[in-house]
Amino acid sequence: MESETERKESTTELDVFHDEPHNPILNAEESSFFNSDSLVPSSAMPPAGSAYRHLDTIYLHNLELSVVFGPDAWNRPDRPQPIILSLQLQIDNTSAGNVDDIRNTFSYSQICKDVMAKLDSKTFMSIDHLTSELAGLADNWPGEALKMQAMAPKAMLRVEGGFGREFSLKRIETKTHGFKTLNWHVGSHEWVIKGLKLACIIGVNHHEQLEKQNISIDIRIQGEAEVADYSLQIKGGFETWRQLVKRTCDVVEPSTFQTLEALAALIAKTALESFPVPQITVRIEKPSAITFAQGAGVEITRDRRWMRNMRIESSAVNQLDSR
Repeated sequence: MESETERKESTTELDVFHDEPHNPILNAEESSFFNSDSLVPSSAMPPAGSAYRHLDTIYLHNLELSVVFGPDAWNRPDRPQPIILSLQLQIDNTSAGNVDDIRNTFSYSQICKDVMAKLDSKTFMSIDHLTSELAGLADNWPGEALKMQAMAPKAMLRVEGGFGREFSLKRIETKTHGFKTLNWHVGSHEWVIKGLKLACIIGVNHHEQLEKQNISIDIRIQGEAEVADYSLQIKGGFETWRQLVKRTCDVVEPSTFQTLEALAALIAKTALESFPVPQITVRIEKPSAITFAQGAGVEITRDRRWMRNMRIESSAVNQLDSR
């Protein structure tokens, strides 16, 4: 029998995605989901003359469907809701480009047909259940990496951009009992809350302290890495994220801050203290901050290590104050 250590040592990742963190989704048209930086970086290209298979991208952008997946924004079960899907499949399309033959590639129309057939007339318990089922389609697709985003634009009240999931899969070569196989493995996955619209006192200028102004908040919750069934990580499912939004509203609306950085840190701290999230990215935008700009804002990423450091620092300060 091959040991766990030997199995891990025989695993070779097909590294087609950056290890750098994602930026939050900006909007339907300018989503970082389709940023070319997510593809093979130029630094990863082999030297001239070496063997190299090109990795191209086939994608669907904003495929809108009607699906039943858990309760709607008013907590009503079994109601169809809009879901917007975007997919990127990375594949070697060199042959199709050289000879102009559709038979030498994998058609995006086939991807669309497979997705629609998987979702047609079915009921899903949650968006996690839905995305987990869609991930299973990759078993019948070629390619070496897959990214998928599922956004539910009407799933939460006060969240104008919607609630959704984004994940990536990588095909990894493993050797077991002397045989090499290629299997899909979870690369990364996140829950996305986009465009939570609130109002609070925020700003360093005197006039900004006199009246509440509108802000827009995007939240990304990173799932645990290297977990086979990402859909089971967060107990409570959609209700967990509904409560996170409610808790965010409760702490933001009565708050008074001079900086967006401090407000973002409060949101991150609240989420890490109250919910089972390993890491959170908070992006806050003030549309009224700069007269001739659509918006100005900040983005921060915090994790449980940051929380531990905060507690250590707070304990040290308390000890000094008690002397």
